[in-house]
Amino acid sequence: MLTPARRSANSAAAAPRKRGTLDQVLVDAAMDLFASYGYRGTSLARIARAAGVTKGALYWHFTDKEDFFLAVVDKVLREWNTAFARKPGTTAEEFRAEFLSIFETNAALNQKNPWVSRLLLIITLESHKIGPRVLRAMRKANTDQLAHLRLVVERGKELGVFKPTLDVQWAGTQMWSASIGLALLWYLHGTRFKFHDSSKRQAREFLEDWSAA
Repeated sequence: MLTPARRSANSAAAAPRKRGTLDQVLVDAAMDLFASYGYRGTSLARIARAAGVTKGALYWHFTDKEDFFLAVVDKVLREWNTAFARKPGTTAEEFRAEFLSIFETNAALNQKNPWVSRLLLIITLESHKIGPRVLRAMRKANTDQLAHLRLVVERGKELGVFKPTLDVQWAGTQMWSASIGLALLWYLHGTRFKFHDSSKRQAREFLEDWSAA
């Protein structure tokens, strides 16, 4: 059953998905299936049917289901890293704008690809069932994200935007948790939940609560 967020995204996507090489078509099909049925519920046969190829053709591109999932993770991370990439602010004013954009970009990316948050939640809940290779990849991705957010907070302290006593580790964790929580609320409630506005409000509240002024 589609949630309001998925229905909204599907109806807004008038143009068909751009098909590239076969391996990319397979990754796109696998991404939708992993988000819909979870890691355990997505089989190679199901991926083959969704991509319109034979099961045997899959093995020319990926060795097993783990390879598919890791390719999906790599695709998502590359897209998100590109979207978040920007020259770091060097003044307090530039940093505040950069800080707000982190939350606004998160909202925009989730609204563009609503299955990302669902995929993350499913894999987190299934972590005790999946192989160590996949779990290590997910943990590394999460660790890298937290490390990036903590560097942002540290830079805010250096520029005098955040108070010097702010706990960098905990502040980064709060940023990550807030972003995930807002994404899941939007996924559940669709356009009834004002994702973009809520993200901006959360960013402003962090700036106010952590302010050095």
